Amino acid sequence: MKSAHDPLRKAAPWAAGLAALALSLLSPGLRGAEGAAPAYGVQPEFRLLRFGEVMPTGWIREQMIRDLREGFAGHLPEVAPFTCASDIFGANRNTPERYQNAGGGSWGGAEGMWWKGETEGNWRSGFTMMALMTGVPELRAAADAKVAALLATQDPDGYIGIYGPTLRFPAGNLDNGELWTQTTVFRGLLAYYEATGRAEVLKAVERAVRLTMDHYRPGATDPYGPDTQNHNLMFVDVMERLYDLTGDVSYRDFGVYLYRQYSKYATTDMSLGTLLAQDHPFIGHGATTYEGLRVPFFAAYASGDPVLMAAAEEALSKAWPHVSPTGGPVSDEFIENKASDPEKTGYEGCGEKEWMTSLLSAAQKTGRAPLAERAETTFYNSVQSSRLPDGKGMTYVTTDNTFRIDGAIMNRCVISPAHEDVANCCPPNFTQIGPIFVRNMWMRSSDGLAMVLYGPCEVRTTVGGVAVALAEETSYPFSESVKVRVDPASPVAFAVHLRIPSWATGVDAACTGAEIRRAGDWLLVSRTWQKGDTLTVTFGAAVEPVPAHNGEFFVRRGPLFYAVGIPAVMKPVKDFPVAGFHDYLAFPVTWGKARYALPKSGGGIPETSSFRLAPNPKADAKFPWDSPPSRLEVTLLSLDNNKQEDLALVPMGAGAATLRRMTFPVAP
Repeated sequence: MKSAHDPLRKAAPWAAGLAALALSLLSPGLRGAEGAAPAYGVQPEFRLLRFGEVMPTGWIREQMIRDLREGFAGHLPEVAPFTCASDIFGANRNTPERYQNAGGGSWGGAEGMWWKGETEGNWRSGFTMMALMTGVPELRAAADAKVAALLATQDPDGYIGIYGPTLRFPAGNLDNGELWTQTTVFRGLLAYYEATGRAEVLKAVERAVRLTMDHYRPGATDPYGPDTQNHNLMFVDVMERLYDLTGDVSYRDFGVYLYRQYSKYATTDMSLGTLLAQDHPFIGHGATTYEGLRVPFFAAYASGDPVLMAAAEEALSKAWPHVSPTGGPVSDEFIENKASDPEKTGYEGCGEKEWMTSLLSAAQKTGRAPLAERAETTFYNSVQSSRLPDGKGMTYVTTDNTFRIDGAIMNRCVISPAHEDVANCCPPNFTQIGPIFVRNMWMRSSDGLAMVLYGPCEVRTTVGGVAVALAEETSYPFSESVKVRVDPASPVAFAVHLRIPSWATGVDAACTGAEIRRAGDWLLVSRTWQKGDTLTVTFGAAVEPVPAHNGEFFVRRGPLFYAVGIPAVMKPVKDFPVAGFHDYLAFPVTWGKARYALPKSGGGIPETSSFRLAPNPKADAKFPWDSPPSRLEVTLLSLDNNKQEDLALVPMGAGAATLRRMTFPVAP
């Protein structure tokens, strides 16, 4: 199934304090160890750097700090004690005498037994990742304490999880989420190990994983059952990372086994037979489909099996019709073969996180720049539009055009820090999206390093056995210029790969003494780097119309999509135990849908040359989503009064665009 939406068709010195904190996260052994690439059937184009080798700076770091100190990311156990403070991995494990009920909503039975584990596990991992990446000592100390508390729950046989001894690894009750809930906490523990180098953490995870593998190995208890539909497949995430960290092929092979066994039973979008059936579109649960998309890629590259490779490519091809140009994947709970429509279909926070993560996993393996670009689009557009800039709430389901937030789509269109009345899944999962984005900003290539995603960050790693520090100075995505300062411990030759965005109208790169050449969608800058060398790149950007599925057009300039903000009244409808946290509905101050039309050029295509990029005098450099540094000024035809009106469009993730219009028809 091929889709027209398939994009494959076609520094200043570091702040001393932050540098010290970044270094403190890495043990001496980890700091200098590139390691040999593990053996894959098809070798991936890039390798991930260790978690903590890439650290956010600028507005990204400030957003994380505020989210932890003031937002739901740092306060979910107090805001939602029923689901995020249940201690289901510790004293309150499920036992025959005490089943923990669902993590919000009305689920019961076996499924209800693991909802709290997903919620608490995802939050634990997200908090840990965010705290490590901020470099703030008290946040790091809180992460240390949470990891220590989790490791203290480990049983003598190595078990870490949400079930007491008699409920673990059951035969005949395979929807109990055993593999899934372990996945949610092991992701965070492995990130913590990578960032700190604490061998006891890796040892604890490996003991727990070995125990699970032993129970679900071939010839023992099957990890799935007839018509399996749940998230247990994502234990493959843990297998992939353990293999990359240790080189132990048993992890690689067990991950491939999990996908092959899953495909024997499942009839989901991601099972092998369903993927290879070109007449079978995506119809399933959005978050499950988008997270599962990275599994056939891992299995294909790990095994080298061409059938699995075909399935992985088919997964991408089937996905594109369901993804908004702004990066939001249809997931208003189910995909149901719906095209992305800016008003009629929405995207969940979980769906956004999983879609972005899977795109980055595919980009790491294939080396395809368009996949990384689509992930970047998701983070800088749909993700930011799904949350409040201050981090105190998010919508479970978001639409591009948002004229009111009134509880639609099964009460999922509500701004909330927890969504416990529906399912407290999106806020905990959302805490991981920033750290995942940052850790993928730079990757290791066979000849050096690749700048995969743009934004303010710093890198400390090794290349050719030499310690190298890089500082990426930029206000991206609010500008299209990036400066990188390179500081190796001693001169070292390597290439820096720069992704060339599809929207770039030009590329201007400069680096004294370097060889610069284009290789497809990448710009390669090669030289023997010395302390203080700098590399600068500026991409040209112009306002352009982007077709929407409703026959109208989005307005994009560079990496950002722009909206007419609709002044809103925020109505609190629920209070939480922590001051300042509420559920909100949002209604327009003046009833209307901001109906404007773009000027027409020949052939009915919008004309966008009249848009003017103008600075915002009230911009907040520290928190640019509160008040962005620039806006698009234009005069458009109002379809409500047939008059020309002067407007200032803002990035869709700006606070002024909680209610917004993003798509516009062409003027008659």
